[in-house]
Amino acid sequence: MGVAGGVYSLVLPRSVLEGVLRHASEAYPEEACGVLLGVVERGSGVVRRAVPLRNVLQSRDSFWFDEEEWMRVVARGREEGLEYIGLYHTHPGKSPVPSLSDRHRMLECPGEVWLIVGFEPGGRVSLAAYRVGDDGYSLLCIPVEEATE
Repeated sequence: MGVAGGVYSLVLPRSVLEGVLRHASEAYPEEACGVLLGVVERGSGVVRRAVPLRNVLQSRDSFWFDEEEWMRVVARGREEGLEYIGLYHTHPGKSPVPSLSDRHRMLECPGEVWLIVGFEPGGRVSLAAYRVGDDGYSLLCIPVEEATE
């Protein structure tokens, strides 16, 4: 299941962000995670849907998911004409800076966009998106544009 190529910015509609924040609130204080599906247009990953996945680690400091569940979500998205853009996950009570384990996982999946959401219920929300650089080893923070529908 390849990732959509050439993503240098992320466009996140308000309704998709609200869904991610609902999932974050439900999972709190554990990290929430999920799949970003959409289309790639002129170098921008335009997210159409964020699909929650279960954090099998059930941790407030790390996440991972069942790979079979992930594959089903990505395959269903493709059947609906959506591309796999990447993953989202939350950092409860923290900033959206990739942890060391995040960085290792990102390097295993070049091209995949990781949206990290710093989240505290009733508090400030901060977003950042990352991908592996075209050199194959550096991490790039890419712009996130919140869009109206």
